[in-house]
Amino acid sequence: MVHRKSFLVVWLIWVSAANAQPPSPRIITCGWNAPTVAQFARDLDKMPGELPLTGCVLTLHADSGNPDPLATAHGTDDWSQLDVRRSIEAAAAVSKESMPDNFLLLKANPGAVDWFDDDGWQTIVDHYRIAARLARQAGLRGLLLDFEPYTHPHRQFQYSRQAAATEHDFADYQTATRRRGREMMEAIAAEFPDAEICTFFLLSYLIEDHHHRGPSPVGRSDAQWCLAGHAYGLLPALVDGWLDVLPPSITLIDGCENGYWFTSAGQFQSCAQAVRQRGVQLVSGENREKYSNQVRVAFPVYLDAIHPDLAGRYTLEPARSDRLALLKRNLNAAIASGDGLVWLYGEQGRWWPEAGDEALWKGKDTYPHWETQIPGISRLITSVVAGATQKPAPKVPPQTRPSAQPDSEPTAAAGDVEIGASVLDVEPVWETHNGDARGDVVLGDGQVTITAAEDASGIATFPTEPNRRYMIQVQVVQQGRGLTRMTVRWKTPDGQWRTSRDNDVVAYPPDGDPFTPRTITAIVTAPAQPHRMVVICNASRQLTNDDAALFGNLLIGVVDD
Repeated sequence: MVHRKSFLVVWLIWVSAANAQPPSPRIITCGWNAPTVAQFARDLDKMPGELPLTGCVLTLHADSGNPDPLATAHGTDDWSQLDVRRSIEAAAAVSKESMPDNFLLLKANPGAVDWFDDDGWQTIVDHYRIAARLARQAGLRGLLLDFEPYTHPHRQFQYSRQAAATEHDFADYQTATRRRGREMMEAIAAEFPDAEICTFFLLSYLIEDHHHRGPSPVGRSDAQWCLAGHAYGLLPALVDGWLDVLPPSITLIDGCENGYWFTSAGQFQSCAQAVRQRGVQLVSGENREKYSNQVRVAFPVYLDAIHPDLAGRYTLEPARSDRLALLKRNLNAAIASGDGLVWLYGEQGRWWPEAGDEALWKGKDTYPHWETQIPGISRLITSVVAGATQKPAPKVPPQTRPSAQPDSEPTAAAGDVEIGASVLDVEPVWETHNGDARGDVVLGDGQVTITAAEDASGIATFPTEPNRRYMIQVQVVQQGRGLTRMTVRWKTPDGQWRTSRDNDVVAYPPDGDPFTPRTITAIVTAPAQPHRMVVICNASRQLTNDDAALFGNLLIGVVDD
C-alpha cells in the first residue's frame, strides 16, 4: 500500500435530473506537498493558477510541541494545549472565495488504544472534537480522515491486533467500536454540525474479497467469521455508530481508494454500485436509510502510476505509451461514476508553491511541479473538467437500497461448484513458512496444521506446463479464531518468484461453517514461460493455542476444455 497521500479532488454535486446542467467541478489539492494551515494562508493568493482548483486538504503544523499532531489522532497525546492559534487565525482571516473547499487531514495512528479503554478513547474523542473545532474556526469545509495504519502496532480496526482480544470475543468488540463511533460523531457534530466528512475509504474496502485484507462479508452466512479475520473488520461497527447519531446536515464520503488500480470505466461503475448496494448491507437495518441518504461515493486517480516510471511496480498499464490518454480515461470515468469526489493521488510531484519555512517537514516540497513530471497534465485536467461542466448531467439514481438483504440465500461459492478437471497424479514438494515467531506449523501425511500463528503457511510446489489452466482444491477446517485462505503463485525454474502478479490467485473458503470442512477452489492459468506452481495454505490472525487450522486433501487438476 502506498503510505502517504497526494491528490487533487474533483467534486461534482450529485444531480438527479436527466437534463440538468451540472455545476462546475470542485477540484482540491492535497498530499506530500499539502500545505500546512499557515502556508495555505500565506500562499492562497498564488492559487489556483491555470488549473480549476477550488480547495485543498491541509495539515496542521503546531507552533510548538508535536509538529504534526493530527497525524496521531488515535493516540493519547494531550491536544488541549496545542499552540496553533496563529495558524488558525491566519487561515480564518484570508478570503477563500477562489478556493472554498478545504479540509483538515487526520490520521488514525498509532492505533494502540484498545476499544475497551475508556480513558484512552476519551482522549481520542477529544482529538476529533478539537480537530472539528479548529477546522470550523479556520473556515474550512470539513475533515478528511485516513484510517490506514502507518505506524506500530497498526490495525486499529483489526480484531486480532486489539490488546484485549483474548479477553473479549469479536461481537463484544463490535459493540464497543459502535459505542466509540457514536462518541466520535457526537463530538464532531457538536463542534461542526454541517461538516463534510471525507475519507480515503470507508466500507468500499469490505464490499469485495481482497488478497490480504480478507474476504467480503456481504451476503454470507459466515459474515462474522469474515469480519473477525478482516484487516478492517471493525470499521463497519464504527460507521454504524456514526450513523446512529449522524445529523442530516453532515455528509460522509467513501473515497474508494482501491480505484487506484482500475483500468476501465466499467470498474468505476461497478465499484460505485457496490458501495451503494453492498456497502449498505454492512450496517444495521435501522441505519440503512441514513446510509443511503448521506453516504456518497468518491474515486481516486493515482498520478505516480500514470507516470511511466515514478511508481515502479505500481505503474498502471506499463506497456502503454499514451499516458495522458490513460489519465483522461480514468478521470472521466471517476467523474461519471461517483457522486462527487475524485482525488488525483500522487507522491513525487507538487501543485502548491514551494513552502519554504512553512513546510511541515524539511525538504518535503522539493518535488518538481506535476506539469514537469507529466507534461500536458494541467491542460488535460482543465479540459476534462470543462467537458464535465458542459455535458448534460447523466440521470443518476439516488443512493439505492440493497438488491438483496443479508439474510437472503447466499449464492453458491466456488468450492461448491462442479468444475470439469482431470486430476493429476503429482506429488508436491512441501515446506513451511512462519512470518512471526509466534505460532507453529506442522506437516504430516499431506496435511498442514497451523496453531496460534499471526501469519503462517504450508507451501506445496508443483511442476506445470505453460499456458495450461489448472484447478486447485484444498479442504480446510478450523477451531477458534483466525483467517484461512489459499494463494497460488509462481516460481521460475531457477527458484525466483515471478514478479508479475498477473497469474496469481487468492481464494478464501466458500460460505459455510468454518468449524466444518470447507473446500477452497482456485482456477489459474500458468504463465507463458515455464514456471512451477506454488500453492500456499495460509492461516493468520490466530491468537492462542486454542486457535488452529487444518488443511488437507490437496488436489491439482488440468481444467477440461
